Amino acid sequence: MTARNRIDVHHHTLPQFYKDAQIKHGITGSSYAAFPEWTAENSLGLMDKLDIAGSILSFTSPGIWYGDPAETRDLARKCNEFLAEQAADHPQRFGGFAILPLPDNDACLNEIAYVYDELGLDGITLLTSVNGRYVGHPDFEVVYAELDRREAVVHIHPCYPPGTVATDWDIPGMLIDYPFETTRVAVNLIFQGVVERYPNIRFILSHAGGTLPFLTHRLAAFEKLMPQRDNYPNGTTAAIAKFWFDTAANGHAQPLQALTEVADPARILFGTDYPYVNAEIVAKETAGLDAWDGFTDDQRAAVDRTNAQALFPRFA
Repeated sequence: MTARNRIDVHHHTLPQFYKDAQIKHGITGSSYAAFPEWTAENSLGLMDKLDIAGSILSFTSPGIWYGDPAETRDLARKCNEFLAEQAADHPQRFGGFAILPLPDNDACLNEIAYVYDELGLDGITLLTSVNGRYVGHPDFEVVYAELDRREAVVHIHPCYPPGTVATDWDIPGMLIDYPFETTRVAVNLIFQGVVERYPNIRFILSHAGGTLPFLTHRLAAFEKLMPQRDNYPNGTTAAIAKFWFDTAANGHAQPLQALTEVADPARILFGTDYPYVNAEIVAKETAGLDAWDGFTDDQRAAVDRTNAQALFPRFA
């Protein structure tokens, strides 16, 4: 049997209680299909087939905020304890990114303490926006400060864009909106000064940074004209270089070439987006990543495993 090697930093979980919470609020599937079926056994089976040693599990869009702070606090606790149970039941195979009960700052601070000091989870998932505010918004400053103090690894995952959708717009959000949402948050973190003020937070951007690699030059070209320019004193390109990026759904030369023009390979991490990306597409994207000749052997080994080991002691 082939030795399991990769570490997947973008791997979701979908227990029945999370489906039930969405159904209660009228959400009956993902942005383009019915809910995928998830079990630990299915994840482990995929991992074995694709040489994945361990996966950091996370909850994804639409998140846990439906307008009731008490419900959100309860869901956050239930989600995070579920992640800890999976890690305990499958040592060395599963870790977890905790979800926070935003927009309640005090509840977030309590939950951060619980997930680090009691549950021993590996980091935090922040969806790109909550209650109409993007990650990076000043309203959540105390949360960023605590995550910086904890030297947290924070996985940024896109969710539905806030606001209204145009009439008769029926293109699934995951297809084009999600990459744009990730880009909005990356730029907001830079322009709001969060990246500069809190250098100990290790932000991972999903899906190769969305459209950020394409827009890096545009941001740099106009950076000195922006009213926020004092918040990125070394320039936007230097700020972008501080992010980490996962490869989920980007196993092709075109996005990988763009990504490696703005990101150090030491900050690129393997990801699958399973099960919202099904096993067939995950296998195809992983094969495309393996086939790309833009990494040296050492860089490929780092992307597959050792970059993640530096962030997640569980797998070291």
